[in-house]
Amino acid sequence: MLNIKMIYATVDDMTQRFGARELIALTDAENNAAIDAARVQRALDDARALVDGSVGVAYRLPLRGCAKPQTAPGAPNEAPTLPAARGSLPPEGALPALGRPGGGQIEYTAPPQLTRITCDIARYYLYPDLAPEHEVYRRYTDAKSQLEAIAAGRAQLACPWGGSPGEPVASDAQSGKGVRYQFSARAITDEVAESYK
Repeated sequence: MLNIKMIYATVDDMTQRFGARELIALTDAENNAAIDAARVQRALDDARALVDGSVGVAYRLPLRGCAKPQTAPGAPNEAPTLPAARGSLPPEGALPALGRPGGGQIEYTAPPQLTRITCDIARYYLYPDLAPEHEVYRRYTDAKSQLEAIAAGRAQLACPWGGSPGEPVASDAQSGKGVRYQFSARAITDEVAESYK
């Protein structure tokens, strides 16, 4: 199986959620009246690392993603599509087409709640200093609480089109892939105890 990382959010996602004006104000050190995409991407990469640290407790990484049916261009009832940069390659054995009229492809995208969480965390990382009552700070702490709930098993990642975005780590214990620890008893003698003084 290919080991390609799922992209949870893009610079475009940040712009759509928070507006170009805010991102320009936070990233344009050269006064070019433009978003410094590299700086936003660094914040997204840092946010992704935090997200992976929590999500990886409950799900095998990289996530497979949510299978989103995609219709062929011009087909009836064409569904809006997400940018290809957000998705990852499908897992081996995934069906390339759904067999619908017009031949729809399957696109794998990040679970929408991870996109929102990643954007909220990245936005917080772009701000130099915030008071606890600031909206950006509150959204950041809410995002961290949600990640803690996912890691603790009190919340799950959801796919709006059904299915699961990844394989739960708990399934490793049943498949025999889990980490096993073996400890042997160690006798503590007076000689060993003296060496710790």
